[in-house]
Amino acid sequence: MSRKKIQKPKTAFKVTVENNGIYVAALKKDNAQLTEQNMELMKKYTVKTSDPVTNDVIDRIFIRHQQGMKKFQKTMAQNSKSIPEWIEDVIEEQIDSICYLSTLKDRVKKRENDLLKEIDRLRDDNQIAWLHTSKLEERIKKMKDELHNGKKTKVGS
Repeated sequence: MSRKKIQKPKTAFKVTVENNGIYVAALKKDNAQLTEQNMELMKKYTVKTSDPVTNDVIDRIFIRHQQGMKKFQKTMAQNSKSIPEWIEDVIEEQIDSICYLSTLKDRVKKRENDLLKEIDRLRDDNQIAWLHTSKLEERIKKMKDELHNGKKTKVGS
């Protein structure tokens, strides 16, 4: 049995959607309504606990939900991904978070090392200043003693 080769058409069909088309207008209207509903929900459900960290997490979850709705136009429950796809998403997110943590750890270590170097430098400067002050105090005492005893000395000797 031989197969016939299907030839591609010489001209491709082009589908264009005008910016002012009925579908685009409907989507814009739906988006405006969703945005308004989200704002009303935020006002209505301002859940607050006695823990500011928990409040921050709640706010972040709600904002993330709004971003997801804007981008995907459906809830997580409406998403039809398979279990392996969900697992792959989690793996990718964890890889990203490991990269973020590794970067932050390196930055914290660098900042700590820089601060330790600065502390050492300041201690050295402090020690030099103390030694200098001690020598000056010795000179002042020596000059006072000599002045009290009636001896003249050169300043700086």
